[in-house]
Amino acid sequence: MPSESQFKMISADAEAELLVHCARLEIDAARAERIRTLTGSTLNWTRLLSLAQRHALVPLLFFQLNRVAPDRVPPGQLKQLRERSQSNAALNVLLTAEMVRLLELFEGNQIPAVPYKGPAIGVGVYRNLALRQFADLDILVPDTEVWKATELLIEQGYLAHFVIPVRKQSSFIRLSYVRLFKRETDGTTVELHWRLAPRFFGAPFDTSTLWQSARRLELQGSSVRVPPPEDLILMLCIHGAKDCWEKLEWVCGVAEVIRSETDVDWERLLEHAGKIRCVSILSLGLMLAHKLLDAPVPAGVLSQLSSRERLDSLAGEVTTRFFSDDGALSLARRVRFHLWVKDSLFEKFRYCARLALTTTPVDWEMVQLPESGSFLYLPLRALRLLRKYGGENRRLAAKSRSIGPV
Repeated sequence: MPSESQFKMISADAEAELLVHCARLEIDAARAERIRTLTGSTLNWTRLLSLAQRHALVPLLFFQLNRVAPDRVPPGQLKQLRERSQSNAALNVLLTAEMVRLLELFEGNQIPAVPYKGPAIGVGVYRNLALRQFADLDILVPDTEVWKATELLIEQGYLAHFVIPVRKQSSFIRLSYVRLFKRETDGTTVELHWRLAPRFFGAPFDTSTLWQSARRLELQGSSVRVPPPEDLILMLCIHGAKDCWEKLEWVCGVAEVIRSETDVDWERLLEHAGKIRCVSILSLGLMLAHKLLDAPVPAGVLSQLSSRERLDSLAGEVTTRFFSDDGALSLARRVRFHLWVKDSLFEKFRYCARLALTTTPVDWEMVQLPESGSFLYLPLRALRLLRKYGGENRRLAAKSRSIGPV
């Protein structure tokens, strides 16, 4: 259960407590009774549904309420949840079919590819495609295959979010980590990754090892590669930290991986996190999963986590933010959060330096400069960031928060 302070905060918020109790696959008798008690009390159902949508937990909320307390949920709200869940399930089927088709296309063209998040977690971890809420497809490929994969996606009717000039392609691969594609005919979005996070964020997870260590998962009649549990846990924690743990469902994903995998090599996981300087990132993700959603993290691992500086207070801040109405985080708060999850003072310094000096396609599109004048992008970037985020504490847009260059 949550720590005492976190539990008091959540238990004082009936909608938050109910959502936390429902954010899991299995519910014991005591929790089921608590759900029935909460649904029988005076709830702000509009807020509850809004929280569920914001945290991508509509399918799980409906699944558990319909199973445990359908007679306690107002008919209108239960119908709304059912309709949203059915729409989500239908979309998931379509997106999964497209994911399988693209993976087979890549494999057929000798491009190793691993689905990252999305349908693979829905089936491999949630054991039910309909229980996960996602809106796009994330695929990992080797950095050497990005442009070949790009050509294949364009042939399939996808358009790239940015046009990358040939002279900038090597810089783009070195400095960035993802390329966004969208098919206008149906709105399908594909995020083509070759790393897990921007260069300035750090977390140098070596994705090249996935092609050898990946397991096979049956997905809509096809066999696809998926990361082993140790890599998947660390990948999900890096993703959560990169985006400042803005969604409770991300914690749910970590918790369900831990619950569903009985043979996690925890020593290998911790060793890998140390090697890529992500111990604090991993620790925060595991602590959130354990304290909020009762993920069975071994006692020895928890003992090591408890020694991390500021970890408990940081987990408390994330928990509070889950159910607050603050909206999107400002750049300043995101930078502060990123600095808190760095393992050392040197990592903090490198993060700040790279954030200031790593140019992106947004900077390149401001003005066309020859290679000999590329150094001028640095002051242009500084001016752009000052103009965009200076003055008032402006909020980041949702899309730039998750995948867009800063």
